[in-house]
Amino acid sequence: MFFTIPAQVPLDLITLGQSETPQAGELAFGEVVLRISLAAALCFLVGWERKIADKPAGRRTMALIGAGAAAFTVMGVQIASQIEYRDGLQLDPTRVLAYIISGVGFLGAGAILHSKRGISGLTTAAAIWASAGIGAACGLGLFKIVIALFGVVFCVLWLPWMTGIVGNGEGEYEADENGVEN
Repeated sequence: MFFTIPAQVPLDLITLGQSETPQAGELAFGEVVLRISLAAALCFLVGWERKIADKPAGRRTMALIGAGAAAFTVMGVQIASQIEYRDGLQLDPTRVLAYIISGVGFLGAGAILHSKRGISGLTTAAAIWASAGIGAACGLGLFKIVIALFGVVFCVLWLPWMTGIVGNGEGEYEADENGVEN
């Protein structure tokens, strides 16, 4: 076993983080709702572009990915803040982020298709991954990162549509010489 938990450490996981008034290090219910809702709303906008482009992972998928990433991140932080660190107990809430990245990477890999005509779904896979990043940053309350990442994702996905740089601005994607969508 990688770590041991001494008998004197209370680990009542059923009631962990469920008190009426927030304790030191615990987020208020409104803050948790804000973080998860913000992640869902921003990722919904990411998915909106994918829906317009007629891609399989659209608004609801991206919103759920962002909300889920935010929720898992909040849970990791909450659990770490509620348990007293004592001899033998080692917690690393950043492991949650690593598992979000690998789990969402698996989802993104499912969006990539390879055929004789080329490779498609790369942008959708990247949008799935970025949505998880937005969600995780919301979950951690790192709102500067949320704004920066959403701004970049918005520019990459929406500005080509608005300016007509990509295809005809109506959802037509062009592929490069290797068949990879631009």
